[in-house]
Amino acid sequence: MTYDLSDFEEQLGRELLAAAYRRLEARNARARFRRAYPILFGPLATVTLVAMAALVIPGLRPQAAAAHPFRIIYLEHEIRLEIVDLVKDPRVAERKLAEELGIDIEFAAVPMPPELLDEIGGAFSSGTTNIQVEFDEAGRSERIILPRMIDGKIIVDYGREAQPGEQYLYTITSPECGELWARTPQKSVARLNELADRVRYDTYDSGYNLNSEVPITEIDPDYRLIDTMFLSDDELLVVFSAHLDALGDDRPNCGWSAPQG
Repeated sequence: MTYDLSDFEEQLGRELLAAAYRRLEARNARARFRRAYPILFGPLATVTLVAMAALVIPGLRPQAAAAHPFRIIYLEHEIRLEIVDLVKDPRVAERKLAEELGIDIEFAAVPMPPELLDEIGGAFSSGTTNIQVEFDEAGRSERIILPRMIDGKIIVDYGREAQPGEQYLYTITSPECGELWARTPQKSVARLNELADRVRYDTYDSGYNLNSEVPITEIDPDYRLIDTMFLSDDELLVVFSAHLDALGDDRPNCGWSAPQG
């Protein structure tokens, strides 16, 4: 049985994004939390973004430099907050954005891994406003998209240092994933146990179904590691998939991207 390679690229992209964000939704059961994750894949994503840029440039309104981490882009039906800096002074950022956008906005410090200190993790509304947050392949926020009409307060989460054992609210693929990429459970378990006191295993089976907290002894020995991320300073989430072999073992990193060459 043969498959179109692009189909596997798209499926693996969905796996990685779902693995990175699934647990965030479970932890953020607050009624005010509203996010959507648009997904673009491979070369098509590049073409789409370039085409969009070409279409919207005439409608941009350049913004003066301000003490907040966004570049504001006004489009016909939405406002894009492109993330260009760390959150250096949340109170100043709140005041500047309130003045520029005319909205009630709050920056909230939440626990994140060391790689995300002072970085924006996401945003949500206390009202009915639908907010989109777009992420890169590693799980870092790239931009926040707001409608022109905004209801309620906008809350923007940014990273603070977590207390020992405190669960991260947002996380990203860990640097150690590169050395473990594409390994089988048997060839990776010893190293994984060195990285954290607790290791949690999730898997994607041949039907692309997510299975959470699977005992390492019950994971198919032919599955391959596709992602690792810290849930706290002493708990590591590891994701194995049935489908890595379809794309080969020479991928550049754990974050999803189209094969090179």
